[in-house]
Amino acid sequence: MKTIIPIIISSFLAYHLHAQNDVIAIDDIHIYVDTEKSLVLINKDTDTLNTLYTGEKNQIELAGQLYAFTSIISELEIGKAYEITNTANENFVLYFTQLPIVHILTSNTIVDEPRVAAQFTWCESNSNHVESAIGIEYSGGWTQTLPKKSFRIEFWENEVGSKTKNISFLGMRKDDDWNLQAMYNEPLRLRGKANFELWRQIDTLHYQMEEPEAVNGVRQEYVELFLNNSYRGVYAIGERPDRKQFKLKKYKDREIRGELYKGVNWGEITTYASLPSYDNDSEFWGGMEYKYPDEIVEWNNIYAFFDFILQEDSLDFYDQYAEKFDIDNAINYFIFMNLLRAYDNTGKNLFIAKYDADDPYFYIPWDLDGTFGIWWNGTKESNTKGILTNGFYERLLQDEDFTERLVSRWNSLRKGVLTLDNIMEGFKVHFDYLNSNAVYDREVMAWQSNDLFDFKNLDYTSTWLNDRLNYLDNAFENPESLKQLEEEEVEQVETIVYPNPATNQLKIVPSDNAAIRRIQISNSLGQVLQVYAETDLTADIDISNLADGIYFIDIATTDGKRTTKEIIVKRK
Repeated sequence: MKTIIPIIISSFLAYHLHAQNDVIAIDDIHIYVDTEKSLVLINKDTDTLNTLYTGEKNQIELAGQLYAFTSIISELEIGKAYEITNTANENFVLYFTQLPIVHILTSNTIVDEPRVAAQFTWCESNSNHVESAIGIEYSGGWTQTLPKKSFRIEFWENEVGSKTKNISFLGMRKDDDWNLQAMYNEPLRLRGKANFELWRQIDTLHYQMEEPEAVNGVRQEYVELFLNNSYRGVYAIGERPDRKQFKLKKYKDREIRGELYKGVNWGEITTYASLPSYDNDSEFWGGMEYKYPDEIVEWNNIYAFFDFILQEDSLDFYDQYAEKFDIDNAINYFIFMNLLRAYDNTGKNLFIAKYDADDPYFYIPWDLDGTFGIWWNGTKESNTKGILTNGFYERLLQDEDFTERLVSRWNSLRKGVLTLDNIMEGFKVHFDYLNSNAVYDREVMAWQSNDLFDFKNLDYTSTWLNDRLNYLDNAFENPESLKQLEEEEVEQVETIVYPNPATNQLKIVPSDNAAIRRIQISNSLGQVLQVYAETDLTADIDISNLADGIYFIDIATTDGKRTTKEIIVKRK
């Protein structure tokens, strides 16, 4: 009998499990429902469920309610759409996903500033679970005009935000401040994440040995977002580009050591047009935003750097520039922005940083969606020719030592990192991950009016990149051709903007008969106020909503040229 009892018990358990096996029970933390879209999303690991529930499965229990599958299920699969019906005969489509799911609940209206209180829930497929009070606000400039918004969130110890707390996600840094990038204007939600990863393959911080935890950019991971029980699609949760991320030396005893500045607008400084005076009462200067140290605002150091770039005589410039700026980084960034043909990243959409007081400055890229044959607004830009530069590179390209190192670095990278296969593999890994989880199906479900989504964009990107690499190979073979191409590309179109001062309308006419691609109006703080895309050759721009004051208008044309004008709005 002693040998029979275990067999009897085992048989009883097997029978009991089989009897209950057609009903799948899911922990509430893994279940997210959008009743308006008739969508149920679950990120419980399917391998675990298939092991627990063997055989045919007819029903699933979600938050205490029973749903029936329209067809019997043998094995649950990631990314497959299942039709289910509840006891009220309401039909839903059910997906299993591997992505973490974020749910944000708030009764407040989310705005650009300030942050408003909300509740945040996070769940991973392995049941890692976070619940916290947060403050949330919109982030970005032009992208705030899109229906799918990006967010900036801050984790709070309490509902009023009197104290923040640090949280880590998916191996990224532990912090209280995070971005949720919408990626609405990127055809396959790939470029930003893949480009930051590519940059980290190309460049290493010159002080990396001293600061092994420093990251020369930001890391991002994919999540799916529900906002007030409404499914909002795929987002990239990412770290903030700040002193902590780059491990810059802290401000101490009134001594400025680490520095950080962001190019936010096509101003006099970011376009290397001139050297205006600065005002330490303002966090903005010539298109740049002062980021660190945040205890004080002192433009003197970076002013001296731009003074050196723009006005230093040639003898001293070529003798001293390697002391002012990390040249390995300058070379890597030149190659990077030209590989991507990142038109908007030559002066704005990048950070200038300094690790310590006696260290050189260096570049860190930002906002990398308008790349690899895509404009900033998500439309295709098929041109694969031309060399992008800025005023600093204009001078560097005249130096034989710099150009020799530049060409050598290009040739070295082309042997491994910058091959068509390696770059496209970075895209394909993310594409396969999102596609296998049916994220693109749900993205279209959430944003049916998004005509920027393009499932075939991977093939377009591969063709574009192959042509771009061939063009750059030819260009880098001869440093003299780089200089000639650079001079041709950076020539700014002479654009007529009138009247100035203006009251309610501006008329914009490029003098070389090129078509206007984009017009962007910003205030003196660098904040983007209005954006117009693909306007007519002669454009009448409505500025009746602008208050009296000074503004900057940035005009880009279809031949790849750009100009920035200062305008005055005056009605009195």
